[in-house]
Amino acid sequence: MMNGQQGGLQRAWKKAVTWVCCIPLLGITALPGMAWAGTAGEDDPEAVFAAMKAGKHVELDKSYTTPVKPTVYLTFDDGPSKLTPQVLDILKAEEVKGTFFVLGQQVEAQPDIAARIVNEGHAIGNHSYNHVYNELYSDFSVFWKQIQRTENIINAATGVTPRLLRAPGGTSGNFDPFYFYFLDQAGYEVHDWNIDSGDSTKVGVPASEIYQTVQKGPFRHEVIVLMHDSSGHGESVKALPKIIRLFKERGYDFASLTPEVKPVHGSNGKPKWSRSLSRSSFNQFAAAAAEHRQVWAPQQEAAPEPEAPPAPPTPAPEDIGPEQLSVRMNESASSLELSKGQFLFHGNSFYVPLRPFVEAMGAKVEWVGDQRIARVTYGLYTAEYDLGKQELRLLQPRGSALLGPVVTTVPLPGMQLKEGTIYVPLRQTVELFGHTVTGYEAGEGSSAAVVTIQLQGSLGLQSISGLFKRFDQ
Repeated sequence: MMNGQQGGLQRAWKKAVTWVCCIPLLGITALPGMAWAGTAGEDDPEAVFAAMKAGKHVELDKSYTTPVKPTVYLTFDDGPSKLTPQVLDILKAEEVKGTFFVLGQQVEAQPDIAARIVNEGHAIGNHSYNHVYNELYSDFSVFWKQIQRTENIINAATGVTPRLLRAPGGTSGNFDPFYFYFLDQAGYEVHDWNIDSGDSTKVGVPASEIYQTVQKGPFRHEVIVLMHDSSGHGESVKALPKIIRLFKERGYDFASLTPEVKPVHGSNGKPKWSRSLSRSSFNQFAAAAAEHRQVWAPQQEAAPEPEAPPAPPTPAPEDIGPEQLSVRMNESASSLELSKGQFLFHGNSFYVPLRPFVEAMGAKVEWVGDQRIARVTYGLYTAEYDLGKQELRLLQPRGSALLGPVVTTVPLPGMQLKEGTIYVPLRQTVELFGHTVTGYEAGEGSSAAVVTIQLQGSLGLQSISGLFKRFDQ
């Protein structure tokens, strides 16, 4: 016999489509303010252009996070190569994370190694396509095209669109205020280093010399160490374990670079290149950078979200809800049948297990275990279900192949992992991909419920090539 509370819950699940929760997408907020180095702040493009022509830096006003403990960021440039797996093996054995600034042409040649970098929890950054100084620093348009090309190559190999960027040879003497400005406006974080291991000062620098160079410091609260994992740097691999021990003995934590780490830039240095930029070219690059910034805008510029209320406890399946849930698509063109215990019902909402849900629609998924992300390929679209952040990121392509996708982030606090299966709210999942819940029926005696979904157009759920997955824990 059912008590009053159970009866109320039983009646609740019979309420029509209000069962399945839906939350609004985040709106787009304004860009952060501008901070001028050495001059008063204005938003006048003419004043910005004139300031940079005079050699002044104009940057977005951003905040960064300082770690509590001394932290070292090991960085490796110019890979991936046949040496990179050895570096990854050492990092894994030492239980530390690193950051790999990769070349597009190397990722094209070694996509599996690039994927391993990301899958093992390391950060990956953009280091241009070919590292040829005369091309990259002759004109910003060449630099921009190489960065966009490499960004697309990295994304194809790893699923990551990196905000981290390192200039080949470093920024000192190579960048002018315009390079910094356009990349800053585009959303990139440009990182140099404050300890150069010296492993590229000449061919075949011995491991002992590399270690001795690092040993000289400086040992600041945050240290970014420059090393290389490209071909010909076997001595760098030999030196790595001893370098790691050096920082462990000094009490440093190890971490990968993130957009929250304040970048280190070398001194301005004497310009190595003679360049000029017209006002019309400035307008063109500024517009391209502003458009590209929207790739990350939802994550980095959305207003702070209120703290989500704690998720309600998951009720035992046998206590409430129907005995059977049928999810029918396009009037029974395909369906998913779930018995009690195979779906969840709480907060007046149905939560469905992802793998059987998408299998019913002919879908499959990639699971990025170290990041706890289920990555979806949906026609030309990609969606990432991030368990760690409790959010869904929808990546939409742009018209130009040179630009990355537009990213929309949706908080998804109801997402949960239960006994190796991820569950999400049914209605929200359907509507986020442009489809509609069109009907609901409840059987007599609480025995069964039927939810009908109308798939919209040629990019309906039947055409998804990847969505969710049952996790192998």
